[in-house]
Amino acid sequence: MKIKVKPEDFIVKEQTDFKSSDNGKYYLYMLEKTGWNSIDALKLIARENNLSFNALSYCGKKDRYAKTYQYITSDRKLAKTHINENVTLTFISRTYDRAAPSLIIGNRFEIKIRDLTKEIILRIKERIDEVKKYGFPNYFGEQRFGSYDKNQGFFAEKFLKAHYNGALKCLLCSIHTEDKKEEKERKRIFLERWGDFSSLKEYAKTGVEKKIFQLLSEKPKAFLNAIHLYPEEEISMAFSAYQSYLWNNMIKKLLLTKNVTDRIQIKEWIYPAYLRLSEDEFKFFKDMIIPVPGIKPHFERELAEKIYDEVLREEGLYQARFSQRKYRKVIMKSFPRAAIVIPEDLEILSESEDDLYQKKYALSLSFKLPRGSFATILLKSLMISS
Repeated sequence: MKIKVKPEDFIVKEQTDFKSSDNGKYYLYMLEKTGWNSIDALKLIARENNLSFNALSYCGKKDRYAKTYQYITSDRKLAKTHINENVTLTFISRTYDRAAPSLIIGNRFEIKIRDLTKEIILRIKERIDEVKKYGFPNYFGEQRFGSYDKNQGFFAEKFLKAHYNGALKCLLCSIHTEDKKEEKERKRIFLERWGDFSSLKEYAKTGVEKKIFQLLSEKPKAFLNAIHLYPEEEISMAFSAYQSYLWNNMIKKLLLTKNVTDRIQIKEWIYPAYLRLSEDEFKFFKDMIIPVPGIKPHFERELAEKIYDEVLREEGLYQARFSQRKYRKVIMKSFPRAAIVIPEDLEILSESEDDLYQKKYALSLSFKLPRGSFATILLKSLMISS
């Protein structure tokens, strides 16, 4: 199975709850993009319109490797809406609502799965009715873990445990698949020569890197101060990645209470999943809400609280850590999240010979998921074998 071979193979359309108003304070736009993540696209839009980045707001982050449609708001009308061939804006209306995640109702997906055999297509067709009926575990998908490097670990884990040296290394030395060759090599040098900060100033390329290594060459133990020089948006994503990892482990524990035996893989981690559920099991999972780890979690069931506490203990954490006072720009709030999700309008749009992979086939699907649920997890669930 291959997805996102072409951007148009993975189409995401954001569905929101904006209210139009002729006298609204904000200007609402539909952002259509390909090959850009949401943050970089907004930075480009702001630059092209001589605006501060903070003048723009968005509802949700959308994948770089897709064709996406999402809503943004601006504090004033944009002079330039055709940014380039891959980033364009369409004015919708004025509104009193500033774009925010809470305004997302869900996302509609149109996805082409490539490099399939006839046997796999048959299996997917058999699985669709089961997924429509029983749903799938609401794990956070790979996209949430873009800041994670298995060699460096999670920035937030180290930060919450006050290991600021290791946390900074996560930010500056973690290598990601989308990094360019020169960037990967630079990060390897950072790691190899870590501690010799005066020499690392010579290898720094970005403004942030230069500021950090200048600071550390003068104050070699000022790791926490150096973290404060790093972009707030990237720190926020790094915190979210660890919260998502903890929550996935909570759902893993929950599913194992019912002896679920099927498996899916998310990055290098293996998690339990299921083909179908008994009536009692379905009711048990469908009604289960487990809060994402953070400040002031709310528990509707004793079992949810028990699992939450067990995972934190296994990670060497305790609840008060989330109220960390060393970095106040980002607040690690808890929020409720359903254990499983039922897709809406899941259907096959087309089946055809694959125009890219010889003697293979392609299948196009469409469906809708609630805010925060991942299409890639649905696809993994469809591929589970009996």
